[in-house]
Amino acid sequence: MKTFKYIFYPILGVILTILLYISIAYTLTLFPHKGKITENKNQTIYIYHNTMHSDIIINLENSNYNWQKLLPKLLKNRDRGYISFGWGDKETYLNTPSWSDLKISTALKALFTNTPSLIHTSYYYNINKNNKKLKKIEVTKEQHKLIEKKILDSFGQKPIFAHSGYGRYDIFYNSPYIYNLINTCNTWTGNTLREANITMSYWTPFSWCVVNSLP
Repeated sequence: MKTFKYIFYPILGVILTILLYISIAYTLTLFPHKGKITENKNQTIYIYHNTMHSDIIINLENSNYNWQKLLPKLLKNRDRGYISFGWGDKETYLNTPSWSDLKISTALKALFTNTPSLIHTSYYYNINKNNKKLKKIEVTKEQHKLIEKKILDSFGQKPIFAHSGYGRYDIFYNSPYIYNLINTCNTWTGNTLREANITMSYWTPFSWCVVNSLP
C-alpha cells in the first residue's frame, strides 16, 4: 500500500498540475486584453502557427527598420519579400529540425529550468496567403512599428549571429531572454502582439492561445 501511495500521489500531482496549467491558459483566452484602435488599419502582418509554435511574419516593404542592414547574413541583397521571426529555447531549436526529433529530456529541461534562447529568422520571397497555418492580422502603422520594436528588442543590444539554420534561408541569432514553463515561444508572440495594442490573451503558453485570442 505504501508503495502504491508513493507512486500514485506524485503521478496524480503531475496530472493535476498539467490540467491546471492548460485550464488557466484556456480561461485567459476567453478574457483577453482588448486592443482599442481608432486609426486606419492599413498594414498587414501574419502569424504562422502549428501545433507547438508560432512565428510573426512581416513584409519587408512595409518595415520601419532596415532589416537588410540589421540581418545582413540573412537578407543580403534582399529588399523585398517577407521575414519570419520566432523565439524559443536554444537547445530545442538547434537539435529539433522537426517536432518528431524532439527528445523528452530536451522538452523537460526547457520547461522546468531556465534555459538560454534564440531568435529564429527566415526569409521568404513570397508566402501562400491561403495557407491554413497563416493568420492574417490587419494593423495600423503605429502597431506595426511597435511590433517590430519588440522584435528588435528580443535580439538584445544588437543582432548577433548564433548558428546556421535548417536551410539556405533561415538563421539563428542570440537573445538575452530566458525560456521556461511560464515564458514560452508562444508567450513571446502573444506579448509582442499585446504590447502593440492588439487583442490578445494575457498569457499564451500554447500556439492555440495566440490564434484563439485574435479577433
